[in-house]
This record gives sequence, structure tokens and C-alpha cells, in this order.
Amino acid sequence: MTAAQVKFGIFVVLVLGLPASLMASGTPDLVELGKLVMILSPAVVGLALNFGLGDKGRKPDWRGVGWAAVITLAIVSGALAAAALGGALSFAPNAAPIDKILAASGASALTSVLEELGWAGGGLSLAIAALGRRWGVLVLGLVWAAWHLVPTFLHVGLFPQLEAAPPAMIVVFVLACLAYRELLTVLRERASTWLAAAAAHAAPNIILAGLITAGLGVFDATRWPLFPAPGGVVFLGLTGIAILVVSRMGQARPPA
Repeated sequence: MTAAQVKFGIFVVLVLGLPASLMASGTPDLVELGKLVMILSPAVVGLALNFGLGDKGRKPDWRGVGWAAVITLAIVSGALAAAALGGALSFAPNAAPIDKILAASGASALTSVLEELGWAGGGLSLAIAALGRRWGVLVLGLVWAAWHLVPTFLHVGLFPQLEAAPPAMIVVFVLACLAYRELLTVLRERASTWLAAAAAHAAPNIILAGLITAGLGVFDATRWPLFPAPGGVVFLGLTGIAILVVSRMGQARPPA
């Protein structure tokens, strides 16, 4: 086993094991601490083990960062439209104050950026150094899926839609994590900065968080294929199309 593989193994163990051990304790304070550790650990551990983001010496393409956000907004918009047409959405305006809506969107933006600071930053560089581009991104996508599923199976309330999901939706969720991680990686490579993945991850989450706070219902267990996020079949299909389109748009540069 190479040094790079050892470092990536340590990354995987820490980002999955630390929050899981805390959330599995059953002690309310430790469960909440586990949620915080879950959000922070990919960034902290990834940056520490990789000694940075993997962007050193590269000039960011800021237009590529903007296009990354546009692409994922298009995916989620299409998935939302399909869900609406299929009767899987409900909207009951609840007169939520604007500050509450903005707070939900802001919190979603912060957590999304923190995620990608770890996964598209140090974590991606560690994975590619250990396993190469193809297998590195694939395994990182599986770890990313597991990172979401640990609190789901422990029923700590972080992902209530997944906690209520049928087994088939969990399978599609894992596939969607693999596809979405590939898309975020390609967008990062083309823009030569992890910020492209952060923008792509955050942009639709900001919109969804605000809409949900304002009264949008986005989960119906009987219509789970239309769920407009990872776990939905339509979302997975649109992500696959986006990968094909973006992959034909010139030469990408893998992170260092």
C-alpha cells in the first residue's frame, strides 16, 4: 500500500467514523456534536492530509464557476418541473418571514460550501493520488454516499426524506451520489478551482432551502422517483445527461 493510499484511507475512516461514533452514542449532546463533526470533518481532514486544496499554481476560470452553478440549477429546475407535473410536489405558503427564508438559504449555502471544501478540495486530491482519476472519483462518490447514509440509518433527523425512503430510493441515491460527484469533479477540473464544485453544489441547495421554508413540500414516498434531488430517478437521469454534455465541452484538467 502506498503512502497516498494510506492517507486516503485515513481520510475515509475519519470522515465516516468520527461522526458515526458520536451520533450512535444516543446522548443528545453527542449526537448534535456528531452532526457538527460530520459537516466539518471532510474539510478539516482533507485539507490537513493533502496540505491544501489541489489548486496551487492554477488560474481559476471564474466563468467556469458561474457555468457550474447554472448547470446544476438547470438539473434541479428540470427535476422540480417533473415532480410538479407528476404530482409529487405540494406548495402551501406559510407566510414565513423573509429573514427565516434567508437564514435557511444561508445555512444551506454554508454547509454546501463546507462540504465541497472537503470533497472537491483535499478529499478529491487524496482520492486521485491514491487510486487514479477514474477509480478515485468513483470511490470518493461511494464514500460521499456513505457519509449521508450513516446519519440516515442512525435516524438522527439530518435527512428525513432518506430516513423515510424505500430501499429502491436508497439504491438510486447511491447511484446519484456517484453521478453527481463525477459531475462536480468535471466542473471543478474545467474551472481549475474547487469553487466551481462549491458553486454547483450550493446554488440549487440555496433555492430549495428557501422554497421549502416558504412551504414547498418535495417528498412523497409513493412518488419517490420524482424526488428532485439525489434519490430521484429523474434527478439521476438529468445528472447523467449533464455529465455527457459537459464532458464534450473541451479538455478538462484534473486537480494536482
